[in-house]
Amino acid sequence: MTRVALSIAGSDSGAGAGIQADLKTFSALGVYGCTAITAITAQNTQEVSDILEIGADMIRKQINSVMADIPPDAIKIGMVYSNNVIQSISQLLDSNCPIVLDPILAAGSGAKLLLDNALEAFISKLIPISTLITPNLIEAEKLTDVRIKGEVEIIEAAHAIRKFGAKNVIIKGARFNKGFVTDFLLDAEETLLKFSNPTLNVKESHGAGCNFSAAATAFLARGFSLKDTCRLTNQYVHNAMKHLLVLGRGLSITNPISSMYQDANRYNVLQKLRLALDEVEALYNFGRLLPESQSNMVFALPDAKTIRDVAGVKGRIIKIGNMARPASSIEFGASKHVASAVLSYMTVDRSIRAGINIKYDKKIWHICQSLFELSDYDRRKEPQNIKKNEGMTITWGIKSALIKNPNAYVICHRGDIGKEPMIIIFGADPADVYNKTKKILENY
Repeated sequence: MTRVALSIAGSDSGAGAGIQADLKTFSALGVYGCTAITAITAQNTQEVSDILEIGADMIRKQINSVMADIPPDAIKIGMVYSNNVIQSISQLLDSNCPIVLDPILAAGSGAKLLLDNALEAFISKLIPISTLITPNLIEAEKLTDVRIKGEVEIIEAAHAIRKFGAKNVIIKGARFNKGFVTDFLLDAEETLLKFSNPTLNVKESHGAGCNFSAAATAFLARGFSLKDTCRLTNQYVHNAMKHLLVLGRGLSITNPISSMYQDANRYNVLQKLRLALDEVEALYNFGRLLPESQSNMVFALPDAKTIRDVAGVKGRIIKIGNMARPASSIEFGASKHVASAVLSYMTVDRSIRAGINIKYDKKIWHICQSLFELSDYDRRKEPQNIKKNEGMTITWGIKSALIKNPNAYVICHRGDIGKEPMIIIFGADPADVYNKTKKILENY
């Protein structure tokens, strides 16, 4: 059954926060998102240049329209801006549906997103109907007048907010324990829970607060307990902040769909590699192409940077008679040699993300010459400073070969002392690599 979340919040023209960030978060977490827009802001990563408040009557109509036809399983309240907006919202909502209240008092750039004369109404009208309120340290201080210097004051502020009527309070972003950032949850039973992650090298970002409250709304809509909601939300936002988007000239933007993008890419890489390896295993005589040191087929993520971003066969592809078979499972980081070759090729052409190594002999090399663009490198000419650095030989070799022929899809080296000669076939994906290798085998 599809779960629904309603975001009552402002619009961010830069799309890093507000309604736009909420919808991204809802979608990333498998929840259908509806909206009631309270204000339209003209903003980017540097500033909020103007705010147009939506009339209270129109806000009520948006909420009623959603409620009448697509009743939400959880509701988020974000930017409310003025007394009129707060009054119109509070009269329509009750505690039958989980409500996550994000006390958005100001933008990261400093612009006020809640008028000073609306703070009292915010506290008296919206906090009492909230299931969970999600202030950061600055917002908690503003709501309670508690000067937060450490954990003692965080707990004091959380108790003060609960006295306003909030069922549960989570105060985010404490950095009092060196190397860690911690969220403090005080629940309806007065139980204190902490959720910590290693501190990231991020001074400030745009959208993290919206992502947090929207994620909590999504998890509540999906029926998670409060404790699990806060734990999963903490992990989700931490991951979003690990993959910041640098788009403008101001604050970096948290990336709420990074986990969805990563999961989809990793699944696609593993699935396509698995299908190609099934073809390898079924192809008669494929083992004839395998070198003495065995083989591996790899496929890299689109934004791969290290071997951990490249999937391959754990234990390599082994020869059984004249056939070939993966020795074990497919895993990221399972290959070193071929993965390093593909990573090196990707520094020249990002579209080439797959590869396989086969044995070198003169007949195979002549076949490759008749079928493909190719190049080579001589390991004996490798500079001593490169040779001394473990793992740098392949990088140097592939880049040297591509300087000779940037269009080469087959690259070889003829060995060195203690090093078996090798041919590596490159392609856009595992199917491309398999088809090229199959052509070689058909002519062998």
